[in-house]
Amino acid sequence: MSLTTTKSLLAKLLASENLTVEHGNYPTASMDVKNRVLRLPIWKEMSGSLYDLMVLHEVGHALYTPEDGWHASASKKGNGYKSFLNVVEDARIERKIKDKYPGGRRSFTEGYLDLIKKDFFGLRGVDLEELNLIDKINLYFKGGTAHDISFSDEELEFVEKVSKTLTWEDVVRVTDELYEYAKDHDSETDMSDHDGFEWVEGDEDEDEENSDDENEMNSESWSDTLDELKEILEKGDLEAGEEEKEENSGSSSCAGEGEGESEEEGKSAGDGSAKDGEDGNKSKVGSGNSDGEGEKDSNSMGPGAGVGSPSDEDYTPRSMTDENFRSRESELVTTDEKASMYYVNLPVANLDKIIIDHKEIHKEISDHYKVSGEDYVRGEPHDRTTEIEDAGKDFVDFRNKNKKTVEYLAKEFEMKKAADAHSRTATANSGIIDTGMLHTYKYNEHIFKKINVTADGKNHGLVMVVDWSGSMGRNINGTIEQMMVLVMFAKRVNIPFEVFLFSDSYHSELMTAGGGGRYVENGWTHKDGGKEGDVVIDKHHLLNIFSSRMRANELHTAYINMTAIANAYDRRYDNYYGSSYRTLPNKLSLGGTPLNGSLLAINTFIPEFKAKNGVQIVNLIYLTDGDSSGGNSVWKRRDGNSTERFGGGYGSKEKIILRDAVTKKEYEISYSGHLGFSRGSTTNALVTVLRDKHSCNVVNFYLIDRFKHYDAAEFSTADIPPQTILSKYKKEGHLIAENYGGWSELYLIKGGNALGVDESILEVKEDAKRGEIKRAFAKFNKGKLKNRLLLSKFVDMVAA
Repeated sequence: MSLTTTKSLLAKLLASENLTVEHGNYPTASMDVKNRVLRLPIWKEMSGSLYDLMVLHEVGHALYTPEDGWHASASKKGNGYKSFLNVVEDARIERKIKDKYPGGRRSFTEGYLDLIKKDFFGLRGVDLEELNLIDKINLYFKGGTAHDISFSDEELEFVEKVSKTLTWEDVVRVTDELYEYAKDHDSETDMSDHDGFEWVEGDEDEDEENSDDENEMNSESWSDTLDELKEILEKGDLEAGEEEKEENSGSSSCAGEGEGESEEEGKSAGDGSAKDGEDGNKSKVGSGNSDGEGEKDSNSMGPGAGVGSPSDEDYTPRSMTDENFRSRESELVTTDEKASMYYVNLPVANLDKIIIDHKEIHKEISDHYKVSGEDYVRGEPHDRTTEIEDAGKDFVDFRNKNKKTVEYLAKEFEMKKAADAHSRTATANSGIIDTGMLHTYKYNEHIFKKINVTADGKNHGLVMVVDWSGSMGRNINGTIEQMMVLVMFAKRVNIPFEVFLFSDSYHSELMTAGGGGRYVENGWTHKDGGKEGDVVIDKHHLLNIFSSRMRANELHTAYINMTAIANAYDRRYDNYYGSSYRTLPNKLSLGGTPLNGSLLAINTFIPEFKAKNGVQIVNLIYLTDGDSSGGNSVWKRRDGNSTERFGGGYGSKEKIILRDAVTKKEYEISYSGHLGFSRGSTTNALVTVLRDKHSCNVVNFYLIDRFKHYDAAEFSTADIPPQTILSKYKKEGHLIAENYGGWSELYLIKGGNALGVDESILEVKEDAKRGEIKRAFAKFNKGKLKNRLLLSKFVDMVAA
């Protein structure tokens, strides 16, 4: 069964229990007691009640049954004893799980009704009164008062004992007693023809011991279920098992047993129940009664009605109803390999090693540009100090060019913030008398001082992560300009911020350890070194180039350093043999795209950022231009430090399930279908985790070279054709897709020179009229915001 159709009941169970549940191609359920992992088969499509029953039953075992008590565990006392143990333990754990989750009572009743209808207990053609005690106990505790089962006073003592088992030790003790009793009292039953089951609806108060079972459902739904079960059993409308042939439906499963039994012994087996009933020594636990007198035809026995004779030295008591169910249990399980699931866990990142602090980074950059006369280009000395001097001048120009825009947006932000605070303000009486209004008390009831109460607003924070991969080369200059304008605004309005570059080319000692292989010595990125089943956080660093923690002089230095880096990637300075050639530190070289690794690290970082800055809402902005390299591997400790790739690539039917141990949520990663701008299924799942877990806005500014008709088709709808989308992109220079690929918003924007922050020119004719001047000025202001797309969209987010 797909996780998308998994019942909410299971989610509720997992939310309150220290359990991890895995669905897979398992023949039956099992429990890893040490790691608290419950492994469930992938069941075929079934009714909701039956599915809930199976889950509740197995979770009950997971919570209360020790390892040697599971159905699949062998018993030293043999399979017959094991079937007895199964019955008693099932009764205990199902009672406990019903008490813990009362809402599941209905699922048990309706689910077992479904199984009885499918004849999973082998009841077809069987009179319940002719079953052995263990089978009657099994049906009584699984079917409640739905079965009209009679017990003698002696048998009732065992029913009482089973109902009062609290511990596993109690189960073993009661099983031992039942098993010894069965050796002495089970006999070959005389199975004569019968007309099915006789149902007599008795007084509900007849036996107070069953009040809990009788109240599992409300009276109306219980009556419906009872009527349905009676109709099924009376008509014999039970489905045979998949392996059972129709011609065997009337044959005995115990042919030849008890042939040497005397006539008197046979009579005592048949007449005993009638006599007991006459003497009043036989009690009824069901809501009605059943006649057991008369001779029965042994050929009327069903597949689950086999009993043995205590006179047979090889006779071993067993619960036929339990064994029948176990033999058919596999019919509920799918064998479709396409339904397989592969579970991976969300790891905890080692931020102390992944994040490179701004002090280290800017020391690296500053030291690089202090070198004079030691760098040769075309055999001539090259003075790097001139590069940082030019960068200082360029930054002054850049700051002056953007200062007015930043101030304008800051004022607009403060106005929106004030308006929002006003909307949250209410006037209330203080409880203190206003002496100035006291003289009006005869005609004015408002004589108390007023106070304005403003509900607390939400504090915003900014985290920006920039792609520092090789394909970003032509976008670096514009990216850094957009980034710096955003930082200026955040600093101006006192919004906490952190800006990172994700890079796998920052050559730290950690990055180069182990020969530099992708998966070699990867454990340092994990807080715990990397646990089995955790997604591998690929080796990378988050370079913290801007931070609200910076002092004024540190921030000023950072602006200049990043301007020097931008100049190094600017096409104006990329002529290696020219005198204007620009350099940069080797550690700031572009590399791969560890996008998924950065998302995993940011998942660990956001709670720390919130706590340190008192932030309620985090606005996470990613600026990228491609898919993640890596991020699709999981730790497998078979060889001590090995990993393996998960997912079968394009078109794979295997379902990858990403689990969050904190929220208990699961996210499906599917590798089938067109990826397009969705950025890859693992990326989508990780972004969704961030939104769900941290309630943050996660926006992606995705840089593209061109946007064609087939690209527009991916974002089209029945109401908005591709041509309309393409025209909008050409007009506005970007396209916004909400809730796309996991992102809160995905912005497709043109990279290269179009990404730069260029000042708009106010164009007004000399003889322009007032209206023309007004429109020109509006266009001028709009152009300034259009050139600063990241800033304008961030203002919209924090001012909303």
